[in-house]
Amino acid sequence: MALKSLDPESSTLPVIPSNIHPWLRAVVVLGFLSFVSSVTLLIILTYRLIQWRIKSKRTNQFVILIFNLLWADIQQSLAFLLNIEWLRLDSVVIENPACFAQGWLVSTGDLGSGVWCFAIGLHTFASVILDYRLKPRYFFQAIVALWIFIYGVSAIGVGMYKEDLYVRSGIWCWIHHDLKDLRLWTHYVWIFIFEFGNVIIYAIIYAILLQRIRSGYYTAEKAMRVKAISNLMVAYPVVYVICTLPLASARMAAMSGKPPSLPRLCLSGAMITSNGWLDVLLYTLTRRIMIFSDEPPPDDNGIETFAAFWASTPKRFGGICTVEAGDQPGRKHRRGSVMLPTVNDSSDDLYSVGNNDIKLVTTTHIFSEPAQPADFEEMEAGARNMRPRSPVGRWSEESSNMKDLKLAHIPV
Repeated sequence: MALKSLDPESSTLPVIPSNIHPWLRAVVVLGFLSFVSSVTLLIILTYRLIQWRIKSKRTNQFVILIFNLLWADIQQSLAFLLNIEWLRLDSVVIENPACFAQGWLVSTGDLGSGVWCFAIGLHTFASVILDYRLKPRYFFQAIVALWIFIYGVSAIGVGMYKEDLYVRSGIWCWIHHDLKDLRLWTHYVWIFIFEFGNVIIYAIIYAILLQRIRSGYYTAEKAMRVKAISNLMVAYPVVYVICTLPLASARMAAMSGKPPSLPRLCLSGAMITSNGWLDVLLYTLTRRIMIFSDEPPPDDNGIETFAAFWASTPKRFGGICTVEAGDQPGRKHRRGSVMLPTVNDSSDDLYSVGNNDIKLVTTTHIFSEPAQPADFEEMEAGARNMRPRSPVGRWSEESSNMKDLKLAHIPV
């Protein structure tokens, strides 16, 4: 199927207006930042997944979903990074192979980013709220099916129009503006579905977590952490919607006969190509336990895999006993004894012995529970602190502890 002859809006742009150069450079810089950060984290995750597979013969579903999201972000960032070719030529040439490559990467990158953000949202809902995970076989089948969907939907237009599909669309290349239905049903409908789907999923998670906190589902200490994590989860849909909505709304306005200005289009492109570095920053800060752990985190962990970086994490090892003098208002005292408040699960009782003496009886309760990702992170941090920085540093540290050491005289 062939298109009609190109109009001025879709044909080669002989010269890029001088006032657009700074805008387009900003798109290229942010695209480069997203590309470098996504590739870097992808390499780290590849190393982790191989290491985990060798050491423990298992992986982690959430990390694999992040791995796929990074692949989509790389394609999206490459699409807008290709604008460097138009800056080099000072024109947008549709006969240039970069034009077709850019159009294809925009289609697959935008759609893939939405698919995997939505998949991560569903996985978060299932693991945190329902405590449910797919079996490994079905999980990997779902991943293959999603990539088939991404490339299959994007290939519909290529199959129908081949090399005529991607032409100039504003200041870069994408689907011909006359193909409104193709743009709508192979791209924008899905983008809006994933935008609103993410908002709905995380809103439900947020509401359920707050309801559980109010109903006493969690202990007091865990409730504070869950409250911080529930506030943190708001960032996931907000970042995705802020990045994708401007360009989607600009293109939808163009379909209604009100094409956006080139500066607005560049600003929208800069925001959507920021998806990559923002995803890297967001997941590195909030799920670092999953990404940087030396051991593969178990798949049966839910809320424990989140880390609210602004909230202090309580120490899970060691104990503290605090003794306070004076009566506590409202506390009942037994005859001959005083209950002292403590910050752990131990209780201290003072018993009178005679007229002037007292006896302290401490009852300690010990609980055993499976180790959580936060435990591994705390133990690894402690091991790193104890590790010597250099052989010289190790000698100095050990020697400083031997000042008072005296060797016993050994008779000859």
